[in-house]
Amino acid sequence: MPRVEFNRICKTYADGTRAVVDLDLAVADREFLCVLGPSGCGKSSTLRMLAGLESISSGDLVLDGRRINDVPPQARDMAMVFENYALYPHLRVFENIAMPLVARRRPRAEIRERVQQVAETLQIVEYLRQRPQTLSGGQRQRVALGRAIVRRPKMFLMDEPLGHLEAYLRVQLRAELRRLHERLGATTIYITHDQEEAEAVSDRIAVMENGRLQQLGSLVDLLDRPINRFVAEFIGRIPINMLPARLAGDGQNLQVGAAMMPLSGAQSAKLRSGGTDPLTLGIRPEHVALSSGSAGETISGLSGRVRVIEPQGDSTVIIADTPAGRVSALVPSGCVPSAGEVIELHFAMDCAHVFGADNINLLRAARNSE
Repeated sequence: MPRVEFNRICKTYADGTRAVVDLDLAVADREFLCVLGPSGCGKSSTLRMLAGLESISSGDLVLDGRRINDVPPQARDMAMVFENYALYPHLRVFENIAMPLVARRRPRAEIRERVQQVAETLQIVEYLRQRPQTLSGGQRQRVALGRAIVRRPKMFLMDEPLGHLEAYLRVQLRAELRRLHERLGATTIYITHDQEEAEAVSDRIAVMENGRLQQLGSLVDLLDRPINRFVAEFIGRIPINMLPARLAGDGQNLQVGAAMMPLSGAQSAKLRSGGTDPLTLGIRPEHVALSSGSAGETISGLSGRVRVIEPQGDSTVIIADTPAGRVSALVPSGCVPSAGEVIELHFAMDCAHVFGADNINLLRAARNSE
């Protein structure tokens, strides 16, 4: 199976739009990599360049040590799955799945055997004689996956394959995608804007914005060690709190509103060496509590008035107005204050991020060293 390398890859369209800028990215053999980002970030252009559907403006695309910039799509041995299924409506399910093998003039007996195997894997045997318009969205997406799998390619390229499906079907199919990846062992690159999908299926996640790779790592890396403010704000099921701050007390504290947040030795050293005002404190709602912690924890508080209560099942999001700005806290549903009540918000500063004027996370290295 292949290893893919993007070496300073750029894509600029005829109208001057820079879709991908200096992309350096290596995808390991048999890895499931998700490229995650908002609309227009360059993720689909990246996938289409890999597939050979878009030309590369500059840089080298390397597959197992071989430069493939000018290799035609049909010679790359990659199967692509699109969001819109791209099935032939006049052909039955069997014929849709078999199409790649028919095009390669495989023997009829082999075609029947391989289509049957794929249909059993995807649980669509009973639909083989039907046409796509008689199927549900989830069934049609399984057919599209079957057409890709039946080729047994070296690599699968998936561009928002679950985007048109209902929420419950997306949950079901993304679990099946992960199982298929583990069974087939092919390198898979998956494009999505949904971080829950990326979390469910990927080995690593590449976050893109404005055509540039922002950060590459596991979901835990992205949540706990975001490289910049964009990653911190984009990743996370509940938006991270961002509050203006400044160093105080000879760099031993971070002042947020009127509150003084004590810093650890590593945090203080990092901010004093590289931090200049204005600073921004980033703290995730799950690291904000309504009561003080046990002795020895690095926790400090900020008063605020509850404005919004958002039940989330076993937990509830509390949004409060404070002198420093709005703050969200994730608390157990059994101890929710009333709207309008004045509360004390306590921050777990060992989980905090501080961003400089250039939006870089100044505490990322400090957290890694602790």
